[in-house]
Amino acid sequence: MAKVNVLKKIKTLLSSFTIKLFLWFWLIAIISIVSTRFISQQLSDDAISKVVSQTSKHDELRHLRNTAMRIKRSKIRSINDLLAAKHKKFAKMSFNIWLKSIAPPTKVTSLHSLMPGRQQVLTNYLTNVSFDHPITSDFVHTRLIGPVVIKINKDSYQLFISRPQHKRNFSQIVRELPSWALIAIPGLISFIFCLLLAHSFSKPIRLIKKATAKLGQGEFTTRVEKITRRNDELGELATSFNKMAEQLQQHQNAQQRLLGDISHELRSPMTRLQMALGLAQQKSTTSEAREQYLQRCQREIERLDKMIEDVLVLSRLENTLQTTDFQPVNLSALVKNIIHDEQFVADEKSIEIQNNSTQEIGILADQVLLASAISNVLNNAIKYGPEQSTITVGLSADKNEVTLVISDSGNGVPEQALIHLFTPFYRVNLARDRNTGGTGLGLAIAKQAIITHQGNIMAKNNSSKGLSVTIKIPYL
Repeated sequence: MAKVNVLKKIKTLLSSFTIKLFLWFWLIAIISIVSTRFISQQLSDDAISKVVSQTSKHDELRHLRNTAMRIKRSKIRSINDLLAAKHKKFAKMSFNIWLKSIAPPTKVTSLHSLMPGRQQVLTNYLTNVSFDHPITSDFVHTRLIGPVVIKINKDSYQLFISRPQHKRNFSQIVRELPSWALIAIPGLISFIFCLLLAHSFSKPIRLIKKATAKLGQGEFTTRVEKITRRNDELGELATSFNKMAEQLQQHQNAQQRLLGDISHELRSPMTRLQMALGLAQQKSTTSEAREQYLQRCQREIERLDKMIEDVLVLSRLENTLQTTDFQPVNLSALVKNIIHDEQFVADEKSIEIQNNSTQEIGILADQVLLASAISNVLNNAIKYGPEQSTITVGLSADKNEVTLVISDSGNGVPEQALIHLFTPFYRVNLARDRNTGGTGLGLAIAKQAIITHQGNIMAKNNSSKGLSVTIKIPYL
């Protein structure tokens, strides 16, 4: 298990945008250094590609010894005589002859002149290296074989022969390139890798920028695709953007739905109000009937006032910029006071509210919001509970959160309606309709108040009968 956790941490670390950026720049730097070093080696004329301890071909050693014999037979008395005779006896040779004096000071002489750079490379090589037996030295441009010892006028020399390398390899191709191309190769390599790096980093940023612009124009369905599969910070940014866009879309849909529900809910009391006023204004209406119509108008106005108040409360709760006042709250005492206040309403239906909580519980909360949520839930239970029934309130706590359960003895609600109970203006088509006089916003207000406390609220039918609403609030 520990090994898996270590591997997971290593994978997360390597997936980090910072680590990727570092590794990419490090790789590009290494490639640039290596390519520059390689090209500089190819530009260097003294690069030896291979040195063999013994001559690898017998013909090369035979040519070397035959050359030594020809020099000996020619009875050349000095190096100058050899240089003077090169056009006569050695002009047709396909190789060059080198003589290195054994007695100090060391002097290297070439029978034929080569290109200045190559001439200097071989001269330096023969001057600085000691030879005990014949070897083959492969340069980029020349193959050198030797030495064998010969004597010219009692002076001992080491004899070498060299011939051009006719095999065309990558090094020769590089060397034949113009100077500007040799300088441009490392730049081109680093340019390609930097371009790939820039594209890899800028593409997701461009996509997120484009999606942000669309979101700013009101296209709340905009999402960033593919980038969310990345395991680095850019992938996390894309995921966060999608979540933000989804939340904005939900808020927009909720706002539009709320406006539609408000317009629908206002239509009925306004229609009834207009009808009551119209009837009250008729000349044929008696004083007693006019009084009833005016009382009906008063009730509709109160209902409208209550609805507008609840809508404003719900709007404030849904506003994420609202200010909250979190302070230590004695939840047990708060619940007890709410039960005492709501009991006056419950007495009208002979409903008893039982407080089953015994322990003292304190939390950090906004007392006004929390009291509003509990009161709305308890008031809802009283409103839809049968007469002469019982409502139980239970409060408990563990090390992570507190739980408040309010259960009534009513008819409950259909299972498919449970998830909609906390939706604004939602009513169940059984006992819970407009005849109760509610606005359909009480449970929605309670839900937003609990969400403000980072808690959760849910409803479920009891096993026997009735409905239980559970509120869970974490310790902040």
